[in-house]
Amino acid sequence: MTEAHAPAGPIRGRARTLALAALLLATFLDLMYVTLLNVVLPSIEHDLSASPSQLQWMLSGYTLALAVGIISGARLGDLYGHKKVFLIGLLGFVAASAWCALSPTADWLVAARVVQGVFAAAMLPQVLTQIQVMYEPGERGGPIAAFSSLSGVAATVGPILGPALMTWDLGGLGWRLVFWLNVPLGLACMWAAARYLPASRVPDAPRLDPIGVVLSAIGLFAILYPLIAVSDGSGWPAWVWASLAAGVVVLALFVWHQGRRSRAGKTPVLDVSLFRFRSVSAGLGVQLLFFVPVMGFFLVFMLFLQNGVGLAPLGAGLVMLPWSVLVAVFAAVSAVVLVPKIGRGAVQIGLVLLAVALVLVALTGSTFTGSVNWWLLMTGVVIGGAGMGMVVAPLAQLTLHDVPVSKAGSASALFNSVTQVAASLGVAVIGVVFFTQLAGGAMGTALADSMWLGAGLLVVAFAATFALPSRSATAPIPGAGAAESTGAAREVAHDG
Repeated sequence: MTEAHAPAGPIRGRARTLALAALLLATFLDLMYVTLLNVVLPSIEHDLSASPSQLQWMLSGYTLALAVGIISGARLGDLYGHKKVFLIGLLGFVAASAWCALSPTADWLVAARVVQGVFAAAMLPQVLTQIQVMYEPGERGGPIAAFSSLSGVAATVGPILGPALMTWDLGGLGWRLVFWLNVPLGLACMWAAARYLPASRVPDAPRLDPIGVVLSAIGLFAILYPLIAVSDGSGWPAWVWASLAAGVVVLALFVWHQGRRSRAGKTPVLDVSLFRFRSVSAGLGVQLLFFVPVMGFFLVFMLFLQNGVGLAPLGAGLVMLPWSVLVAVFAAVSAVVLVPKIGRGAVQIGLVLLAVALVLVALTGSTFTGSVNWWLLMTGVVIGGAGMGMVVAPLAQLTLHDVPVSKAGSASALFNSVTQVAASLGVAVIGVVFFTQLAGGAMGTALADSMWLGAGLLVVAFAATFALPSRSATAPIPGAGAAESTGAAREVAHDG
């Protein structure tokens, strides 16, 4: 990994504590809004008369921008200074939050979410780098543990805080208050960061690859756009297939371009040599197949609870609270107790539990006639939370199993990017099944069909786990743990 340096060395005392608080608060705001937005999305749908595709883009626009930009965001920090890029990213994130709150139409909100994702991609990669700068190697355990614990806190707070703010309804703002909350918190974070964060950069940092960034963005957009566009039930016209094919071609061109840069001795966005390691190829495949149905579940389940069952946002958030808590609990249990004993078996058990949970939710939908079978539904929620927790912690470890120290940072960044791509695809793929059925007015059938698809993808993910190493590395990869925890933290926070 490339080492960052601060001119004056690590800071100490109260200044360092406040600098760490600023970094953790910025991370918390991002993680919390991952969970919070799912709960308030039905209210946004009603208030702005948003179409299914607009709802999906409110989620996918952010994650797609984050996926495309997060590696380049890390490079910008290396080139121009981590403090400077963090502050610019945070300022843009806060400004985009205000834009979200002021959005008069769904299209304006979608645009604001994309911009918010772009600035988050600049802000978030600097957090762990700054912790590395501020703390000596032997002191980093506590700050990294605090960083990792944010995921569980955000997953628990988000589904409750959002509906609580809407219930409070200060000034009649409704869901807009959720976005306004970011402004004072973000400004406080900016003040502390500007005052206490040390300036740091990486000497002789590699240059950006703008062509690679553009190719990856165009390719992913060409695939996501048609999948989301057909959610209105208009069918699959020829342009949809043409766009999907074009997206595949552009992504293939992106991979070729990355290989060409690597052979020329230039730093690519994507280190294609990582795919030569079996643990990386298998781990990323499992991650994609696992996260697509999970992210799709969060979208359609919240719509079902509020628009189908008729729960208020706070009630829907409380239904998901056991899932959020159990993800955090079982992630810790899996990492500390199960992984050292059964390795990939922890991931396999988790995937089985998660598939069973989606089947139970599918059965809940298929038997829904205006009243819901709460025993069936809540059993699925409890099992699903435990299953997801058992997957998120060990999967990153197993994916990095074969990776040498020199490539640990690149592999961790790739894992994080795939997480965001999978989040975008999940909203699109599961969403298109749900909204297509919903166009006929069958809420229960829409939930059931989308969950059957999700369970099927998890079965494929289970089969793919046999290509993973049977055990995680006995010793952690130096420098990889912090970056690895970024992906795991975002996965835990994605629930709810």
